[in-house]
Amino acid sequence: MKTLLRFGSVYLVALMCPSLATADQKQANQATLEQLELFADAYSIVRENYIEDLTDAEIMEGAINGALESLDPHSSYVPEQAYEERQKNARREYGGLGIEVTLEDGLVKVNYVIPGGPADKQGLKRGEFITAVEGEEIFGKTLDEAVSGMRGLEGDPINVTVKAEDSTTRELTIVREVVSGRAVRHRVEDGVGYIYIETFNHPRLSVDVKAAIEDLKSNFSGTLPGLVIDVRSNPGGRVDQVVKVTDYFLDGGEVFSSRARDRQDTRRYHAQDGQLVDGVPIVVLINSQSASAAEIIAGALQDRNRALVIGRRSFGKGSVQSIIQLPGGGALRLTTERYYTPSGHSIQGLGIMPDVLVAGSPESDTIKKRFRESNLQNALSNPNTAEIEEDFSIMDFPSEEWPSDEDYQLAKAVELVKSPLYENRLAQKNVPLRLP
Repeated sequence: MKTLLRFGSVYLVALMCPSLATADQKQANQATLEQLELFADAYSIVRENYIEDLTDAEIMEGAINGALESLDPHSSYVPEQAYEERQKNARREYGGLGIEVTLEDGLVKVNYVIPGGPADKQGLKRGEFITAVEGEEIFGKTLDEAVSGMRGLEGDPINVTVKAEDSTTRELTIVREVVSGRAVRHRVEDGVGYIYIETFNHPRLSVDVKAAIEDLKSNFSGTLPGLVIDVRSNPGGRVDQVVKVTDYFLDGGEVFSSRARDRQDTRRYHAQDGQLVDGVPIVVLINSQSASAAEIIAGALQDRNRALVIGRRSFGKGSVQSIIQLPGGGALRLTTERYYTPSGHSIQGLGIMPDVLVAGSPESDTIKKRFRESNLQNALSNPNTAEIEEDFSIMDFPSEEWPSDEDYQLAKAVELVKSPLYENRLAQKNVPLRLP
């Protein structure tokens, strides 16, 4: 076995380095060979001495996945069967629970519950955690693995263990349904337009946002007095959709860029000329769980001086993953690029800092404890070494008397977009601001 592996290692090096003409190349090839020899030794020891019998496939899959997961939290190996299942799922309609989730502290956190959906019918609440599915613990799984375990045929029941925010647990049986949730909701909020975008992972999102804008404009005889764009707890989604949506609020220019390891390999995404809400004051509302595409729209409108951003520092998921199919089956989910705002600010690990810091809770002693990208194991570093921390001395907290069922951050966002000082604040974006 070890001889076979070593032969394979040499063969692999030969494929990787067809020309061994220079001394530097020979030295590099020798170093690579030594590392592959080390892997072969470890592989053989595990196969021959581990307490349980393992197949070669199990060891190899674990080795590949371990190598990728050691790079960053979003890179992983997708085995052949799982990859084929994912491809099928992309073309088929499965039943689900009617929830939008993210992974936090190794558990599945519920970010949004679709009203009237199967989870809503059983009392599952936003902010709660799903800790187990059919008795199997979720901790240690990737988000894809956890979500896959919750999907199934329409009408089939599923048992989930739920941990509430007060740490109490309960068991729920939810019957899967095919749910067509709205990714966009809009309304008139205290005299201004309000659009909530729960995810960018929807092929018709930009169409729905445009329809929402036009409907809001019709409520004000064609001209909006102000607009609040709410992307709190939005986990991100499709690049094409966030570019199209951001385009509605910009008159040409860059939306964001993505850079590979070689800085020369940079892709820039631009808005087209013209916008749907020219001259309308805009406030973007974010929180610590606004991630990826949600950070792109907030960063673009902030950098381009088109909007003020209010709320909490965002999650900081500023990397791009590519699905690379392997010739022998399966695929790699590999981080290949970083996102940058129009001014060249890397979102990775730092997120977007609001122009106006507003908390959603009066609990100032616990408000600082927010889980973000930088808290994840093996999180990618940011090329910009400067630390970005929220200044709690200027953060606006709701009073103890503020009704718990009313949205303080939204109320402050509406107040800001209606303020006669909006333009002055827009011109002073580099100065820490606090609402009076």
